[in-house]
Amino acid sequence: MSDHITEGFARTDLRQIRAFILHGAEDVDVQDMPYNKRLIHGTNTIVKRLEGIYQDQEQMDKAHNDLALALGTYQEVYMEIGMKVGARLIYQLLVVDDELPIRNEQ
Repeated sequence: MSDHITEGFARTDLRQIRAFILHGAEDVDVQDMPYNKRLIHGTNTIVKRLEGIYQDQEQMDKAHNDLALALGTYQEVYMEIGMKVGARLIYQLLVVDDELPIRNEQ
């Protein structure tokens, strides 16, 4: 039983909850890095790819700006969705669960 409890606490992690909400499953490859290092790690590949495609600095800057605009839009949308999901969870925890009758399930 202690393994079950330990596993439950291990899943009570913001990154695990995020993975479950986004992907519907436990994220077995949760990176335990600070946000700034995760951002650098996550952008290295695309930065190197853009540098390989665009030798001209002006074209590189335009491509970078286009990518930043696209990613910024994703960031805004998912932030808003995340705030709504959080609000729904709080509402469910504080209001809805108290209204539901307790069932005896066998």
